Amino acid sequence: MSRKRIVLTCAAVAVGLGALAIPLTASAGSETDLSTTCRLADGATKWWATGKFALRNEGNVYAQDWKLEFELSEGQATIDNPWAFDLRQKGKHVTVTPIEDRGNIPARSERTVSVGINPSGRAVPRITGCTLGGSDSGGPEDTAPPTAPVESGSFVVDRRTVHVMWKPSTDSGSGVDKYEIFQDGKPVKTVGSDLTMTNIEQLKPDTTYSFKVRAVDAAGNRSPFSKAVSLRTHPAPGDGNEKPTMPKKLEGTAAGANQVSLRWQPAGDGVPVTGYRIYRDGTKAQEADGNATSATVGGLSPDTAYTFKVTAVSASGKESDPTDEVSVKTADGGGSGGSAPSDFTAATSHKQDGNVTQHYLDLGWGVPQGHGQITTYQVYLNGKLAQTFMWGAGDAVLPIPVRTASREVLVGADPGKTYKVKIRARLGDGTWGAFSAEKTVTTGR
Repeated sequence: MSRKRIVLTCAAVAVGLGALAIPLTASAGSETDLSTTCRLADGATKWWATGKFALRNEGNVYAQDWKLEFELSEGQATIDNPWAFDLRQKGKHVTVTPIEDRGNIPARSERTVSVGINPSGRAVPRITGCTLGGSDSGGPEDTAPPTAPVESGSFVVDRRTVHVMWKPSTDSGSGVDKYEIFQDGKPVKTVGSDLTMTNIEQLKPDTTYSFKVRAVDAAGNRSPFSKAVSLRTHPAPGDGNEKPTMPKKLEGTAAGANQVSLRWQPAGDGVPVTGYRIYRDGTKAQEADGNATSATVGGLSPDTAYTFKVTAVSASGKESDPTDEVSVKTADGGGSGGSAPSDFTAATSHKQDGNVTQHYLDLGWGVPQGHGQITTYQVYLNGKLAQTFMWGAGDAVLPIPVRTASREVLVGADPGKTYKVKIRARLGDGTWGAFSAEKTVTTGR
């Protein structure tokens, strides 16, 4: 395991009206996998201040076992997140280190360490003599590219827009981070790894374009390109002011706990139709091409009623009047084939970490069946994305669960805190399934 140490200098910072960030530069001859800036946050006084340390990892692997050291002119330092970082102070010398892997700095990423400062009341504190050392432990350097995306039914929306779709890539190292979309050999758009489709807009009417996609992992490795797909935008109509006639006889039925199947009769003669738009509860949910007379709307919740309507769209972008709305209720989520994790359970536990009691949420669920191999789940706490779990990657590789799964979520040192928790799975086709039932749990006191 190689050691990479960087000696950095930080000028004294005195804060009046605002904070001054002093970049730290590596001394001559040192390697530069890690870099940092240090500053006092705005509003520092002789009674209270906060030190901010931005740690940047420019390498291709996780940085761990690093050590941040600095001199504090006044007062006592405390760490803001003690479940991830350990702070020790001897006199004016302060040392901050990560706790196990909770303070790792991912490849090509940045972490911020916040240090609370309780000064003596005599002067605004100053930070000097910053040094940062670290190791590039965490496995061999990730140099393997992701697999190439596979084109998956891209189509023309109208005279200025196409819809590019692909199947997700896989990556055995640091994981897929984003996708790059190329138009006629030039990059035009980048989307996150949770998307496998996107619209390319502001194109010319009646023009042929070539599109291809490649994946980029967290270490910066790029996959081969997908097979190029050629799409020709619709021609602009001579008039362009008329809207199509509306589709007729919209019908809908539940297709399990998380999907609804819609059917309609096509728009009549008149302005040519180049696409259809499906609305769910008044909001556009998806699009279909001009030859479609049916669509499946997914990502729905079990045992829930939704309303749908459909409009026709011309090449000029004019939209017809909508069909009459139909109401469809999805099936109960207890049957097989649903996309939501089943039998979801959530409990709390705690572990002692030195003098700190850390609280965890212990989660368990049934793996959705009939949706291919599922390796990725998202955990939402109080309605917000909190953590993503992945199986089948990393070091050591975790076996991919087939029937049931369980994981724990660290939520910190606060006792008596209540969380609403739910999860969802990334299905084998790359789309996100429906959410599990939501559970409410409270950490112990």
